[in-house]
Amino acid sequence: MKINKNGARSLYVVKDIKKGEVITNENVRSIRPGYGLHPKYLPEILGKISNRDLQLGDRMKLDYLEDKNDL
Repeated sequence: MKINKNGARSLYVVKDIKKGEVITNENVRSIRPGYGLHPKYLPEILGKISNRDLQLGDRMKLDYLEDKNDL
């Protein structure tokens, strides 16, 4: 049985983010479809630093955040 993720939500970049910029509710949101990072991670990623330039529409991934050891 194939799971339909079109109705699910996930985290996407909704405003361009530059490398070194802080992740906020203004630049990342939970929207459809559900092909990115699960929304349960939103509180965890808010306030973290992006380790690369991200563009509007990019799916959010934990790999896009600076490692805690790097801070």
